[in-house]
Amino acid sequence: MTLRVCAPDIFSGDAVGNHCIGFVRMAERLGMPAEMYASGFDEGTHGVRPLDALFDEVARDDVVLLSYSIFDPYLERILALDCRKICYFHGVTDPQLLRALEPRTAQLCEQALAQLPLLARFDMVVANSLNTAQSLAGNVAASAIRIVPPVFPDMYVFRREPPHKSRKRPAPNLLMVGRVVPHKRIEDGIGILALLKQCEFNATLSIVGSTPNYDYLKFLINHARSLGVLEQVDFKGMLDDADLFECYESTNGLLAMSRHEGFCVPVLEAMHYGKPVFVRGGTAAHEICPPDCVFDAEAELATWVAPLMQRLGQAGGRCSVDMDYVKHADGVLQRASDEVWSTIFAAIGVASAAARSPARPHAAVAAALHVAKK
Repeated sequence: MTLRVCAPDIFSGDAVGNHCIGFVRMAERLGMPAEMYASGFDEGTHGVRPLDALFDEVARDDVVLLSYSIFDPYLERILALDCRKICYFHGVTDPQLLRALEPRTAQLCEQALAQLPLLARFDMVVANSLNTAQSLAGNVAASAIRIVPPVFPDMYVFRREPPHKSRKRPAPNLLMVGRVVPHKRIEDGIGILALLKQCEFNATLSIVGSTPNYDYLKFLINHARSLGVLEQVDFKGMLDDADLFECYESTNGLLAMSRHEGFCVPVLEAMHYGKPVFVRGGTAAHEICPPDCVFDAEAELATWVAPLMQRLGQAGGRCSVDMDYVKHADGVLQRASDEVWSTIFAAIGVASAAARSPARPHAAVAAALHVAKK
């Protein structure tokens, strides 16, 4: 039996791509051979092959695991395969959040919403959060959905220990991490920065993530300039692991303003580094952080100012580590352990080699040392 992981796109450095790569490591630790397939991938993403090869290679005793987050033209062909099938559902972004600046992506999301009834034909649906699972209401029975975070404890960012010493900054820093796209509402983070400045509370904002939409990036730059805070905003773009970790270590807190999140891995990463998180409610991001970190989804930006000033002011310019956040993050990570996935495979009639022979080590455990770039 081979676990065959597939998705429309698998790129190292992308959250969905990193998750697919993590499936391969997890499967091999459980004693299962694993392969990856995608339509879009690059040479730097090790082990991914063209999606068409899946249909030539799949056998009846295999398990196909589809990572689904946007319209997939191969969905019905995958469902027609004579093997066991799992859908890992990341959620679909509301097209209305994308239509103005990303009309093509909005169209693909509309097509994805039309495909959702087909997901009921999988042997198992796994959602990345309760919020995402609820979005399948009317299409997939709630009893048929398992919830497992889209991470693995062996991912390099989580194997790296938080810094033992705090750092000193000339001004408090807020961090936003993720693709710079309209539904992430980066402009709201810039607006909060301007409100802090009006209160004579000087802070900086670091924005980490790819900028695929030039019009949106231009809007953000002009917005920051019009509010008089452009010099306090640092658009860092895509970063390698070392630079990303440096951002987490040297920030005073993570700001998450998105209007749609299926999970929000950066919130978990920031907490793993012992940093406070300030999260807009109404998305799955609020499920993984302490309740006192969540702001009402419709609250005015001014509502955020006093709590931020209080928390950031307490730090006295130091980027300290709060172990309560670290412990909270560890608890979330345990929900995505190998044992959790072993139970899911067993539920569809697949016993892993590790489950059959728990005392016998498997040579592929060494694959866990393979790390995907964030």
